[in-house]
Amino acid sequence: MLGVLAFSFFTAAIAGAQPSPSNREPNWPVVARIKPKLKVLIQIQSSRPFTLADLALLADRSLTPADRDAGLVLGLNRAVFKAPLERWTAAKPLPSPFQGKILSSFILNGIYRVSFKVEAQNYRGPLDLEITAPREAFGRNLHSAGNVVRPPTAKELRIDEAGNRWLILRYPEIRQNQSIHLHFAFRYRVDMAELLRHDIFLAGQPSQAELPPDVIPFLKGGYKIDPTLPAAMAWAEAGGSSPVDARQEYIRLSRYMDRTITYDQRKRREYFGGQSVYSDLDQMYQDPPVTLANGRGACPDTVLLECAFLRARGIPCRPAGRFGHFYSVVYVPGEGWMSTSVTPTGIPLILSPGPDHLPYQKWTPAIPLRTTRWEATYRIEAQEESP
Repeated sequence: MLGVLAFSFFTAAIAGAQPSPSNREPNWPVVARIKPKLKVLIQIQSSRPFTLADLALLADRSLTPADRDAGLVLGLNRAVFKAPLERWTAAKPLPSPFQGKILSSFILNGIYRVSFKVEAQNYRGPLDLEITAPREAFGRNLHSAGNVVRPPTAKELRIDEAGNRWLILRYPEIRQNQSIHLHFAFRYRVDMAELLRHDIFLAGQPSQAELPPDVIPFLKGGYKIDPTLPAAMAWAEAGGSSPVDARQEYIRLSRYMDRTITYDQRKRREYFGGQSVYSDLDQMYQDPPVTLANGRGACPDTVLLECAFLRARGIPCRPAGRFGHFYSVVYVPGEGWMSTSVTPTGIPLILSPGPDHLPYQKWTPAIPLRTTRWEATYRIEAQEESP
């Protein structure tokens, strides 16, 4: 569940945190006041190779290697670390022989892996499988991408109207217990100023601008997203009749969700642990009335609730997902679409093109498949080091 940031200010100050033609550096002290726990990337250089004692000293300052095991940093003179923004901005300068700076832009290289196992009893027949590949998103420009599929088969890449990149595989025959392995390579240029410009918690004062026509559908109900749910309507009415501030309303909703819904750790553990079997990935998205009745859900479940409640309040909302997490994207008049979950190293996978949610995998026929692997690894390069 998202933590709630309680604050009541944000006017001209945030302009310094947004990109400008002459300065792409975010105003980190301002961002730190509003998002103190934001994990940022820091390049640290040393005049001598890092030792174990050096890594311990840096760890005492909440600085840990961002893209590799600490053992792989030993002997290097330069590496990328991560730390909560508040710890970095409030800390004293690093002692000699270290120098450090926040990376406002960087290159993210990596491989995203997904594997399936056919669980259909005595099955021997065709399978058409579609899965989203890493895509572009706020502050993330996809410079290059590739994929390898085992066993090999006919495939094509299709990009839908929301920019989702669907890899479509067509197997003429598969059998029970057969495994399918997909490997996606990606290379992103990440611009922190642009990424933070689309952070709902950094949104400016509400505007009275009208919603564009292409945004209106995201106020309507979807297949499982129902703004007329009694709980959603009651929550919306409790917000009063004053002009709607999407940022403040999302904070209010986060508090409500924290009180009402317990995060389903078991569901997450089973999916990441290769124990979940579905004949349709839509089954992973629990019906919102069930989530409310049980008071329990994981992120595929809570994102449906968030969108239902926000739409009931008159705030356009659409589900989105990256590797490891599903979250909502909301429309703020005068600002555009804003993310409710920003992380510098996120790997975006899916954005719903319409009012319905959209699972990031689909297949026919509807035979049971087990997701046996869902993982990603990456390497970070400072922007100035990249070609």
